[in-house]
Amino acid sequence: MRALQVVPNPVKVRVVRILGSVMAALLLLLWLVRDWPLGALGLAIGCGAIGGYVGWCRWPRWRWGISAANLSDLPQPPGQLVRLTFDDGPTAGVTDVVLDLLAEHRVSASFFMLVKKAEAHPELVKRVLAEGHILGLHGEDHRLPFFRSALDLTESLGRARAKLEQIAGQRIELYRPSHGAKNLALLQAVRTLGLRLCFWDYGVWDTDAPPSEVLLARLRATLPTAAERVESPQQIGPVVLLHDGLGDLPEIPPHARAMTEALGALLPQMSRPPISMMRESQ
Repeated sequence: MRALQVVPNPVKVRVVRILGSVMAALLLLLWLVRDWPLGALGLAIGCGAIGGYVGWCRWPRWRWGISAANLSDLPQPPGQLVRLTFDDGPTAGVTDVVLDLLAEHRVSASFFMLVKKAEAHPELVKRVLAEGHILGLHGEDHRLPFFRSALDLTESLGRARAKLEQIAGQRIELYRPSHGAKNLALLQAVRTLGLRLCFWDYGVWDTDAPPSEVLLARLRATLPTAAERVESPQQIGPVVLLHDGLGDLPEIPPHARAMTEALGALLPQMSRPPISMMRESQ
């Protein structure tokens, strides 16, 4: 239910339309081959396999078949209710504002950076590390892995990691693909390079540039409830995705102001209160 609260209504409508169109097309094909039972069965199995693979490629929470050696779960910062992550940066005028807010409220986060932007703003890369945040790779650019060979992806990610490591002065092992998209070629590249994939639990569609109050409501929906905090006081908080940039766009993106305003309102609620206080509130 929490996931449904976070997903914007236009996205829900879009998903329903896509699923409805796919089901209608499948039913039409099955009707056309209704006189050939084996053909209908083969068609249904084939369509199911293709649909399952496409869903696996595009849905970050579907991680079946990925070796544990190529996955990484981000650490749980002490006392935080969720694990904040930021993609598509660094962006001057956004990343530095985010870092100021995190420092003010003593909250830790993870930043997955595009190398072209990191090269343009190495001071922000170094500040992320100096202030104790986690640094990961988001790619050489924001292209999706589809219709690219494993060799192309390996070479691109290898170049990107080498450049980011040179700026950061440390080893980079964590990688988040653009839009969380994956395919078999990307998995092969990740295995070859020894990278570890990092996905998320909740995306709040901040890049759609909703008003700050709407975005804040989505962010609050990702927080564990008071009852959950009492029942599992040491639980691992969900990974929440925000963006301190927008794809390969070099300038401040349209959603930046609403995102930082919502973040500033959320951060005071990010700390996990002592167990005794949580029980007294019940």
